[in-house]
Amino acid sequence: MRKITSLTIFISFLVMTYTGIMLFISPHGRIAYWSDWKLWGLSKDQYGEIHTTSMVLFVSFVSLHIYYNWKPILNYIKNSAKKISFTKKEVLIALGINFIFVAGTLSYIPPFNMFLNFEAYIKNNWAKKLGEPLYGHAELSTLKVFCKKADIDLQTAQKKLKERGIKFNTNQNLKTISKNNGLSPEKLYLIIKPTNSTNHKNSTPSMLGRKTLKELSKEGYIDINHALKVLTAKGVKDIDPNRRIKDIADELDIMPINVYDIIKK
Repeated sequence: MRKITSLTIFISFLVMTYTGIMLFISPHGRIAYWSDWKLWGLSKDQYGEIHTTSMVLFVSFVSLHIYYNWKPILNYIKNSAKKISFTKKEVLIALGINFIFVAGTLSYIPPFNMFLNFEAYIKNNWAKKLGEPLYGHAELSTLKVFCKKADIDLQTAQKKLKERGIKFNTNQNLKTISKNNGLSPEKLYLIIKPTNSTNHKNSTPSMLGRKTLKELSKEGYIDINHALKVLTAKGVKDIDPNRRIKDIADELDIMPINVYDIIKK
Protein backbone atom coordinates (compact mmCIF):
# COMPACT_ATOMS: atom_id res chain seq x y z
CA MET A 1 0.00 0.00 0.00
CA ARG A 2 2.93 2.35 0.67
CA LYS A 3 4.13 1.88 -2.91
CA ILE A 4 0.64 2.52 -4.28
CA THR A 5 0.38 5.67 -2.11
CA SER A 6 3.70 7.07 -3.32
CA LEU A 7 2.98 6.30 -6.98
CA THR A 8 -0.52 7.79 -6.76
CA ILE A 9 0.88 10.98 -5.23
CA PHE A 10 3.52 11.19 -7.97
CA ILE A 11 1.07 10.66 -10.84
CA SER A 12 -1.59 13.01 -9.44
CA PHE A 13 1.17 15.62 -8.94
CA LEU A 14 2.10 15.32 -12.62
CA VAL A 15 -1.55 15.65 -13.68
CA MET A 16 -2.04 18.71 -11.45
CA THR A 17 1.14 20.26 -12.80
CA TYR A 18 -0.01 19.76 -16.38
CA THR A 19 -3.54 21.07 -15.82
CA GLY A 20 -2.15 23.94 -13.74
CA ILE A 21 0.05 25.01 -16.66
CA MET A 22 -2.92 24.78 -19.03
CA LEU A 23 -5.02 26.94 -16.73
CA PHE A 24 -2.12 29.39 -16.39
CA ILE A 25 -1.87 29.93 -20.15
CA SER A 26 -5.62 29.72 -20.86
CA PRO A 27 -7.63 32.88 -21.65
CA HIS A 28 -9.93 34.52 -19.13
CA GLY A 29 -13.21 32.68 -18.65
CA ARG A 30 -15.33 35.22 -20.51
CA ILE A 31 -13.08 34.91 -23.57
CA ALA A 32 -12.74 31.13 -23.36
CA TYR A 33 -16.51 30.65 -23.20
CA TRP A 34 -17.20 33.23 -25.90
CA SER A 35 -14.73 31.73 -28.39
CA ASP A 36 -15.25 28.11 -27.28
CA TRP A 37 -11.50 27.93 -26.59
CA LYS A 38 -9.89 24.50 -26.47
CA LEU A 39 -6.30 23.34 -26.28
CA TRP A 40 -5.41 19.78 -27.25
CA GLY A 41 -9.08 18.85 -27.24
CA LEU A 42 -10.00 20.12 -23.78
CA SER A 43 -11.80 23.31 -22.73
CA LYS A 44 -10.88 25.60 -19.85
CA ASP A 45 -13.68 24.11 -17.74
CA GLN A 46 -12.47 20.57 -18.41
CA TYR A 47 -8.90 21.46 -17.42
CA GLY A 48 -10.28 23.07 -14.27
CA GLU A 49 -12.40 20.04 -13.41
CA ILE A 50 -9.48 17.63 -13.89
CA HIS A 51 -7.27 19.91 -11.80
CA THR A 52 -9.85 19.93 -9.00
CA THR A 53 -10.44 16.18 -8.87
CA SER A 54 -6.70 15.49 -9.12
CA MET A 55 -6.18 17.87 -6.21
CA VAL A 56 -8.69 15.88 -4.15
CA LEU A 57 -6.86 12.66 -5.05
CA PHE A 58 -3.49 14.24 -4.25
CA VAL A 59 -4.63 15.57 -0.85
CA SER A 60 -6.24 12.24 0.05
CA PHE A 61 -3.13 10.21 -0.66
CA VAL A 62 -0.80 12.82 0.86
CA SER A 63 -2.87 12.43 4.03
CA LEU A 64 -2.34 8.67 3.78
CA HIS A 65 1.37 9.26 3.18
CA ILE A 66 1.52 11.43 6.32
CA TYR A 67 -0.18 8.65 8.25
CA TYR A 68 2.39 6.09 7.12
CA ASN A 69 5.27 8.48 7.85
CA TRP A 70 3.97 10.14 11.00
CA LYS A 71 6.92 9.12 13.17
CA PRO A 72 9.60 10.46 10.80
CA ILE A 73 7.65 13.71 10.43
CA LEU A 74 7.49 14.10 14.19
CA ASN A 75 11.21 13.54 14.34
CA TYR A 76 11.70 16.43 11.93
CA ILE A 77 10.09 18.84 14.41
CA LYS A 78 11.60 17.40 17.58
CA ASN A 79 14.53 19.14 19.19
CA SER A 80 17.57 17.53 20.79
CA ALA A 81 15.51 16.90 23.92
CA LYS A 82 13.10 14.79 21.81
CA LYS A 83 10.31 17.31 22.35
CA ILE A 84 8.17 18.85 19.61
CA SER A 85 9.47 22.34 18.89
CA PHE A 86 8.14 24.72 16.26
CA THR A 87 11.18 26.91 16.78
CA LYS A 88 13.53 24.31 15.36
CA LYS A 89 15.63 25.71 12.52
CA GLU A 90 14.22 23.39 9.83
CA VAL A 91 10.62 24.14 10.88
CA LEU A 92 11.22 27.89 10.84
CA ILE A 93 12.82 27.69 7.40
CA ALA A 94 9.90 25.67 6.01
CA LEU A 95 7.38 28.12 7.50
CA GLY A 96 9.43 31.05 6.26
CA ILE A 97 9.51 29.79 2.67
CA ASN A 98 5.73 29.38 2.64
CA PHE A 99 5.20 32.75 4.31
CA ILE A 100 7.40 34.50 1.74
CA PHE A 101 5.41 33.04 -1.15
CA VAL A 102 2.02 33.94 0.38
CA ALA A 103 3.05 37.41 1.54
CA GLY A 104 4.95 38.15 -1.65
CA THR A 105 1.97 37.23 -3.79
CA LEU A 106 -0.48 39.28 -1.73
CA SER A 107 1.92 42.24 -1.61
CA TYR A 108 2.47 41.97 -5.35
CA ILE A 109 6.22 42.48 -5.07
CA PRO A 110 9.06 41.14 -7.25
CA PRO A 111 9.60 38.44 -8.32
CA PHE A 112 6.02 37.31 -7.64
CA ASN A 113 4.41 40.19 -9.51
CA MET A 114 6.61 39.40 -12.53
CA PHE A 115 5.16 35.90 -12.64
CA LEU A 116 1.61 37.21 -12.26
CA ASN A 117 2.20 39.91 -14.87
CA PHE A 118 3.44 37.24 -17.27
CA GLU A 119 0.20 35.33 -16.74
CA ALA A 120 -1.80 38.52 -17.41
CA TYR A 121 0.28 39.14 -20.55
CA ILE A 122 -0.57 35.68 -21.90
CA LYS A 123 -4.25 36.07 -21.14
CA ASN A 124 -4.39 39.56 -22.69
CA ASN A 125 -2.85 38.18 -25.86
CA TRP A 126 -5.65 35.64 -26.02
CA ALA A 127 -8.11 38.54 -25.75
CA LYS A 128 -6.49 40.26 -28.73
CA LYS A 129 -6.44 37.06 -30.75
CA LEU A 130 -9.88 35.66 -29.93
CA GLY A 131 -11.82 38.85 -29.22
CA GLU A 132 -13.94 39.92 -26.27
CA PRO A 133 -17.67 39.29 -25.69
CA LEU A 134 -19.88 42.37 -25.73
CA TYR A 135 -20.47 41.91 -22.01
CA GLY A 136 -19.72 39.39 -19.29
CA HIS A 137 -21.22 35.92 -19.87
CA ALA A 138 -22.94 37.08 -23.05
CA GLU A 139 -23.05 33.43 -24.13
CA LEU A 140 -25.58 32.76 -21.37
CA SER A 141 -28.04 35.34 -22.69
CA THR A 142 -30.95 34.12 -24.79
CA LEU A 143 -30.88 35.11 -28.43
CA LYS A 144 -33.74 37.50 -27.77
CA VAL A 145 -31.98 39.23 -24.86
CA PHE A 146 -28.61 39.29 -26.62
CA CYS A 147 -30.05 40.96 -29.71
CA LYS A 148 -31.67 43.59 -27.51
CA LYS A 149 -28.45 44.35 -25.63
CA ALA A 150 -26.35 44.33 -28.81
CA ASP A 151 -28.87 46.51 -30.66
CA ILE A 152 -29.48 43.85 -33.31
CA ASP A 153 -32.86 43.50 -34.98
CA LEU A 154 -34.20 40.13 -33.84
CA GLN A 155 -36.09 39.37 -37.05
CA THR A 156 -33.02 40.15 -39.16
CA ALA A 157 -30.90 37.94 -36.91
CA GLN A 158 -33.38 35.07 -37.24
CA LYS A 159 -33.36 35.43 -41.02
CA LYS A 160 -29.56 35.29 -41.16
CA LEU A 161 -29.43 32.22 -38.95
CA LYS A 162 -32.05 30.41 -41.02
CA GLU A 163 -30.12 31.20 -44.20
CA ARG A 164 -27.09 29.48 -42.67
CA GLY A 165 -29.19 26.46 -41.72
CA ILE A 166 -28.70 27.05 -38.02
CA LYS A 167 -31.25 25.48 -35.72
CA PHE A 168 -32.30 27.73 -32.88
CA ASN A 169 -34.98 29.05 -30.59
CA THR A 170 -35.05 32.70 -29.55
CA ASN A 171 -35.44 31.61 -25.93
CA GLN A 172 -32.30 29.46 -26.07
CA ASN A 173 -29.04 31.01 -24.92
CA LEU A 174 -26.16 31.55 -27.33
CA LYS A 175 -24.11 28.80 -25.71
CA THR A 176 -26.81 26.19 -26.35
CA ILE A 177 -27.45 27.34 -29.92
CA SER A 178 -23.72 27.35 -30.64
CA LYS A 179 -23.18 23.89 -29.15
CA ASN A 180 -26.11 22.41 -31.09
CA ASN A 181 -24.72 23.78 -34.35
CA GLY A 182 -21.00 23.21 -33.81
CA LEU A 183 -20.15 26.89 -33.54
CA SER A 184 -18.69 29.19 -30.93
CA PRO A 185 -20.87 32.00 -29.51
CA GLU A 186 -18.48 34.45 -31.17
CA LYS A 187 -19.03 32.94 -34.63
CA LEU A 188 -22.76 33.00 -34.01
CA TYR A 189 -22.50 36.71 -33.18
CA LEU A 190 -20.49 37.40 -36.33
CA ILE A 191 -23.29 35.85 -38.38
CA ILE A 192 -26.01 38.10 -36.96
CA LYS A 193 -23.84 41.18 -36.41
CA PRO A 194 -24.91 44.13 -38.60
CA THR A 195 -22.32 44.81 -41.28
CA ASN A 196 -22.45 48.56 -40.64
CA SER A 197 -22.48 48.50 -36.82
CA THR A 198 -20.32 51.58 -36.22
CA ASN A 199 -22.78 53.69 -34.28
CA HIS A 200 -21.65 53.93 -30.66
CA LYS A 201 -24.96 55.29 -29.51
CA ASN A 202 -26.66 51.90 -29.37
CA SER A 203 -23.70 49.52 -29.36
CA THR A 204 -21.97 48.07 -26.33
CA PRO A 205 -18.21 48.63 -25.92
CA SER A 206 -15.94 45.61 -25.64
CA MET A 207 -14.16 44.94 -22.34
CA LEU A 208 -16.77 47.15 -20.71
CA GLY A 209 -15.96 46.27 -17.11
CA ARG A 210 -12.30 47.22 -17.51
CA LYS A 211 -12.91 50.57 -19.13
CA THR A 212 -12.95 53.83 -17.18
CA LEU A 213 -15.52 56.58 -17.56
CA LYS A 214 -12.88 58.70 -19.27
CA GLU A 215 -12.09 55.95 -21.79
CA LEU A 216 -15.77 55.49 -22.65
CA SER A 217 -16.08 59.22 -23.14
CA LYS A 218 -13.02 59.40 -25.42
CA GLU A 219 -14.37 56.52 -27.50
CA GLY A 220 -17.64 58.36 -27.95
CA TYR A 221 -19.87 56.02 -25.98
CA ILE A 222 -20.94 58.44 -23.23
CA ASP A 223 -20.99 62.08 -22.24
CA ILE A 224 -18.65 62.28 -19.23
CA ASN A 225 -20.47 65.17 -17.53
CA HIS A 226 -23.82 63.42 -17.86
CA ALA A 227 -22.35 60.17 -16.55
CA LEU A 228 -20.81 61.83 -13.48
CA LYS A 229 -24.06 63.64 -12.72
CA VAL A 230 -26.17 60.47 -13.00
CA LEU A 231 -23.80 58.38 -10.90
CA THR A 232 -23.67 61.06 -8.21
CA ALA A 233 -27.46 61.02 -8.08
CA LYS A 234 -27.31 57.22 -7.72
CA GLY A 235 -25.18 57.65 -4.61
CA VAL A 236 -21.82 56.52 -6.00
CA LYS A 237 -19.01 57.68 -3.72
CA ASP A 238 -15.72 59.20 -4.87
CA ILE A 239 -16.81 59.91 -8.42
CA ASP A 240 -13.73 59.98 -10.61
CA PRO A 241 -13.46 59.84 -14.42
CA ASN A 242 -10.68 57.28 -13.99
CA ARG A 243 -12.85 54.78 -12.09
CA ARG A 244 -13.49 51.50 -13.86
CA ILE A 245 -17.04 50.50 -14.74
CA LYS A 246 -16.60 47.22 -12.88
CA ASP A 247 -15.70 49.04 -9.64
CA ILE A 248 -18.76 51.27 -9.96
CA ALA A 249 -20.93 48.22 -10.69
CA ASP A 250 -19.61 46.46 -7.58
CA GLU A 251 -20.44 49.50 -5.45
CA LEU A 252 -23.98 49.64 -6.80
CA ASP A 253 -24.30 45.83 -6.67
CA ILE A 254 -25.27 45.60 -10.34
CA MET A 255 -23.66 44.37 -13.57
CA PRO A 256 -21.29 46.57 -15.64
CA ILE A 257 -23.79 46.49 -18.50
CA ASN A 258 -26.41 47.96 -16.14
CA VAL A 259 -24.05 50.81 -15.22
CA TYR A 260 -23.53 51.46 -18.92
CA ASP A 261 -27.27 51.49 -19.52
CA ILE A 262 -27.62 54.13 -16.79
CA ILE A 263 -24.88 56.48 -17.95
CA LYS A 264 -25.45 56.29 -21.72
CA LYS A 265 -29.00 57.69 -21.54
